[in-house]
Amino acid sequence: MILFSLHVLVSPKVRGDFLRGIGALLEPTRVAPGCLDCRLYGDVEDADAYLLIARWNTQAELDSYLGSKAGARLVAAMELALAPPVIRFDEIAHSGGLEVIEAARRARGLVQDWPGDGSEEPA
Repeated sequence: MILFSLHVLVSPKVRGDFLRGIGALLEPTRVAPGCLDCRLYGDVEDADAYLLIARWNTQAELDSYLGSKAGARLVAAMELALAPPVIRFDEIAHSGGLEVIEAARRARGLVQDWPGDGSEEPA
């Protein structure tokens, strides 16, 4: 899996244009071949900061997207940034969820069963 992330700072003067441009790309990106998910997040501590995260099945599928019209619109939205955006392409070999936290806490003797996990005795 490939994790594409884009961190961008946008001035209040162009924020609306940026959000319209990126917002129009979200759903088409989500349905593009190989896209597993695509989300845009706003920073609660910095109103000018946004983070776009897209998970892709393969690098080839991401490359195809980046070479498309949608990829060109993404670049156009990045050009509205106050400073050069921070772009990352990370290859993920393994991913986990809650079980990773539980294993780490269990290793330290800190595990507490979650409510409703079936470990409680009926009242």
